[in-house]
Amino acid sequence: VKSIQRQGQVAAMTGDGVNDAPALNQADIGVAMGIQGTEVAKGAADMVLTDDNFCSIVNAVEKGRSIYAGIQKFVAFIMSVHIAEVMQIFICIVVGIPVMRTPLQILFLILVTDLPPSIALGMEPGEAHILKMRPRPKEEPIVLMWMWLAMIMNGAVLTIVVVAVYLISLVNYCDGEILQENIYLLDSYTERLSKAQTVAFISLVWSENIRAYISRSFTNPMWHDILGNKHMQKAIVMAQICLYVAVLTPYLSDRILGLRGLEIGFFGWVLALAGPVGCFILSESCKLISAYQAKKHQDSLSMADTPPAAAPIKVVGSKNAKMAAPVPVQPVKKGWFQCCMGGIF
Repeated sequence: VKSIQRQGQVAAMTGDGVNDAPALNQADIGVAMGIQGTEVAKGAADMVLTDDNFCSIVNAVEKGRSIYAGIQKFVAFIMSVHIAEVMQIFICIVVGIPVMRTPLQILFLILVTDLPPSIALGMEPGEAHILKMRPRPKEEPIVLMWMWLAMIMNGAVLTIVVVAVYLISLVNYCDGEILQENIYLLDSYTERLSKAQTVAFISLVWSENIRAYISRSFTNPMWHDILGNKHMQKAIVMAQICLYVAVLTPYLSDRILGLRGLEIGFFGWVLALAGPVGCFILSESCKLISAYQAKKHQDSLSMADTPPAAAPIKVVGSKNAKMAAPVPVQPVKKGWFQCCMGGIF
């Protein structure tokens, strides 16, 4: 066990007897037998196989990788939408156009639109090829650099499409004006501005729902196994119901949230639809870059696992020294862990 650990690998020890307890305790992951194992072995182990079946270890590795990938997807989704929401308001302030949403609307987005899909992503089932992926180094961070790039790209996509929808809405409802100082000079500017904000609000909710489906995989397209996560379906349905209640319910929409879904007309709903359509096209295009970077990362891990080629051995002692054939080196198979039980297998 110590020899494997000195090689920088994660060692797992399986055992069932009292004599296995020191190695079970030393290993990074001690695995004891639940049926035939002694109480001493179970106490020293980190994991107990209740059925004494080694196949359960493979299932546990797959489940662990799925949970880890779910955390990455959760972080990628929540960071990308929050980057977008911050950048949208920042652009409004810098350019001098009216801020596109109120504090109550921001709170609604965080609690209703962002939170449920992000929780559903944390319960995402593992992808089919998850056990074929290379094991990650122990010092590797949860969020890799190419994932940060994906977050920034998708945040920029959400920002671009929603700001574009908002600007068109301002032009339509505010007599061609987009600057705040000019809009405040119009008659009934509060109602006009509220209509434009409503269109941007609806478009953002729809776009973030599309973004939630896209976030289910860093490499596969959105339509791949689109109904594979039942928790995501429930989260999106709940978000849609809350959206229509918020924008269509009198008093709640206009007096509390400042939304006017009943007054934006057919043009407003069609314009809001442009946001998710643009988000889908651009985000799927960005996923091509993410898929390439993910493949390069897997290739780099494979190269790190490949041992260096053996140097040729020079035979000394004869008049004409010859180069002997290099001694073949058996590559060390690095898995999620190495198991020991009277040897490595």
